[in-house]
Amino acid sequence: GHMLELFPFLSQVRLLRQWAGLADMPPDFSPVMGSTPIGNYYVDSGWGTWGFKATPVSGKRMAETIATGRVPDILLPFRLDRFDTFEQLGERGASSVGQ
Repeated sequence: GHMLELFPFLSQVRLLRQWAGLADMPPDFSPVMGSTPIGNYYVDSGWGTWGFKATPVSGKRMAETIATGRVPDILLPFRLDRFDTFEQLGERGASSVGQ
C-alpha cells in the first residue's frame, strides 16, 4: 500500500523468495565465546547472520578451551565479561546491521 505510493515503480517487481527471522546479536555485533562464571559451562553464541562461516574455527577453538581449561588468546576479545565494563568490539565486518 503505502510503499507503492512512495515508489510506484516497485509495482513491477516480482519477488523470487524472501526470508524473515531472528538473529542473535550482542550490542557490538561480535560473538561471545569462551568460559562463563558457571563451572563447566561454555558459550559460543551471538554470531548473528554470519556464524555459519566461522563454525569450523570457532568449534576448534572452543574444543581447545574445553579440553585444556584455557581460553586461547584469539578468543579473549570475545569473552562474556566484556559487557561487565561496557567494553565493545568494533566489528565492522558484521552483515545486515546498521552501524
